[in-house]
Amino acid sequence: MVAPKLNLPGSQIPGDNTKFDRVGFPGPGHVRLFSFPRKASFPDCRMNPRVLRTQYSLLWSICLCAMCATMALGQDGKSGKSTSEKKRLTPEERQQKNLAQQKIDREAQEKRWATFGVIPEDDKSPLADGYRKAAEVFRISTAEFADSQIRLDLLKKDADVVTLRLGWLDKLRNSQEKLVAFRNAAADLVLSDPVRYENVALMLREMMTSEVANDRSDHWAHGARAVLSCENLVTDEVLLHAGYAGYIDSDWELATLSWTKLLDRGILPQVEQFLLTQLPAIRANWEKELELRKEDEAKNNPRVEIVTTKGIIEVELFEDDAPESVANFIYLVENKYYEKKPFYLVKQHLLAQTGCEKGDGKGTAGYSIRFEGDAPTARRHFRGSLAIPVGIDAETGKLNLDSGGSQFYIAFSPLLFVDGKHTVFGRIVRNVEFLGLLRQIDMTDEQERKKSESTPDSIVTAKVLRKRDHEYRPTPALGKLPR
Repeated sequence: MVAPKLNLPGSQIPGDNTKFDRVGFPGPGHVRLFSFPRKASFPDCRMNPRVLRTQYSLLWSICLCAMCATMALGQDGKSGKSTSEKKRLTPEERQQKNLAQQKIDREAQEKRWATFGVIPEDDKSPLADGYRKAAEVFRISTAEFADSQIRLDLLKKDADVVTLRLGWLDKLRNSQEKLVAFRNAAADLVLSDPVRYENVALMLREMMTSEVANDRSDHWAHGARAVLSCENLVTDEVLLHAGYAGYIDSDWELATLSWTKLLDRGILPQVEQFLLTQLPAIRANWEKELELRKEDEAKNNPRVEIVTTKGIIEVELFEDDAPESVANFIYLVENKYYEKKPFYLVKQHLLAQTGCEKGDGKGTAGYSIRFEGDAPTARRHFRGSLAIPVGIDAETGKLNLDSGGSQFYIAFSPLLFVDGKHTVFGRIVRNVEFLGLLRQIDMTDEQERKKSESTPDSIVTAKVLRKRDHEYRPTPALGKLPR
């Protein structure tokens, strides 16, 4: 198979001469289709090391957007004097000039902090009241989450760690829900009068560019449309991120509108040009997927709860469409195989992969299963889809269809280019937004594994919530089931 010329954000695609062992997903042999350079995420703010390492304090969703706005707009009052002109000043004059400029910058910053996302007190409209209430509820939920974070940090040695972590995860989930409600309330307000509430749209813009860039794109389509309604705030960066908000939130009109504007001006990056060409096919697949999901409601599909270090997700398994893959997954869950397995590969807008025995992409459970990705009823990749990767023989260059096993990945976005090449066997039905909180990492890279701070998120526990009345035991294509 020839490598597709796809270049997802932050990725680098090797040429056709490269030998591939796995289609974008590492496995035995460790040669991959996609080679990703390391990319920074949140800025180092010199706070509690645990908070910096985990990067999931939702309070930053507000703080970062305010800081970004201050930095972006705070350059207006800076002097346009040339370097040569400054050199003619005496040290005393230069110091006075610097102090005067610092005062101007400080006053401008204070003004912006005071007005950022603020609406007039005398605005008593229903939407304004809803916005204020949503902001207050989010503030309270974030304070509760911060308190649970402190308790987990300080009391974990003297208390039930499991209870503390579950409480922390519950506060995290609640704060995430309140954040979405706050964003939607802000979007409703802006759309009601984009001119009057432009400063609220400014807040949404900075939140969007921060969150979408870090794969926290769930439920952002409404907010993105609100930002686009304010013409003064629409930049190339806004259009790029609004496109991703629509792409990941299944709002194909928003994705098409945003990226086409950049394409018409000749500045749409190559990655997004490729994705834009795929949107009609992805949209057709999505319409079929919605019909299948409606049919799933009448089925007794198995469900599994997965507790991760960043949240609790619930997945539905497509037993009728991928029976062998589902049997394999439930078998491994019930035998506690996935406990403490790291998400060793987490890549922007692409996937989070786990299930490796060694934690570096080379491990298996000692057997492989039959491929089901080419079945007539095979499901497609969308946000939250679970799939089992298969490898490519490094010598022949052909798919090794029976190489899938314990490793699986969760798709961050529609992956049309691997539909039919890997078996999609389930999807997240609860808390899909937690995908954006997983730490971006590549433990298949030897240099990254050597770094002490390279600690991936992981599965804590997994349990079957429901299943059909029969034994779930896979039939190995190669190898033997562990005893």
